[in-house]
Amino acid sequence: MILAGLGSSAAVLGMDPADVRTTAMTGPGCVLVAVGLCVLAPELVALVNLTLRAARRTEATASSHLAAINLAAAPERVRPAVTFLTLFVGVAAGTLSMQGIENATGQAGGTGQVLASINYLVVALIAAFMAIALTNNLVAAINRRRAEFAVLSLIGSTPVQTRRMLTRELAAATAVSTVAGGAGAFLTVLPFALVKTGDPAQAAAPLPYALTILVGAGVTLGVSSLVGRRVIRTA
Repeated sequence: MILAGLGSSAAVLGMDPADVRTTAMTGPGCVLVAVGLCVLAPELVALVNLTLRAARRTEATASSHLAAINLAAAPERVRPAVTFLTLFVGVAAGTLSMQGIENATGQAGGTGQVLASINYLVVALIAAFMAIALTNNLVAAINRRRAEFAVLSLIGSTPVQTRRMLTRELAAATAVSTVAGGAGAFLTVLPFALVKTGDPAQAAAPLPYALTILVGAGVTLGVSSLVGRRVIRTA
């Protein structure tokens, strides 16, 4: 799927910049690459584990140690977060970046207006789906860990240490997901930027990526903080 998405986006290199098919090929390319990266969620979780191990060496605290041990023992706990965040960042950042280039260089009305509306609708639907699915999975995953949090309390972990452990797990998952999704979005939009503007740097315009990462990270860390605090306290 990743290769198919990259092939779809690369096909625009042989098209006329004014051809509407440049947008029609790049948009599906963003989706295919993002979904392909979701299939690699187990491998991305392994990268999360490496990130936490590195953090444990530089920051020898109880919460960082617990986060690294937990993720190595049960990586499936953060897999839903990695899956949905990678999908969201890849599709949303790629589509918004592509549409930003099209707005700056394309036609103002007619077909261009319709395509812009469709692209913004796609991003809104993906964002809503991601927020609902990610929230449901986070709430379920954290509630299933109630017994684990109780055991941690019995062996001496304070509620603050346990909350920080949970936050570190999901922060590492968020970092890896945003990097993977952002890289996929950049690679798919790069041919579009070259054809439309001749400047590859346009594919890395910071606003679409910053906005997407801010929303995705905010949902993940916000939900985990609120639900984690309640579950850890009652456990």
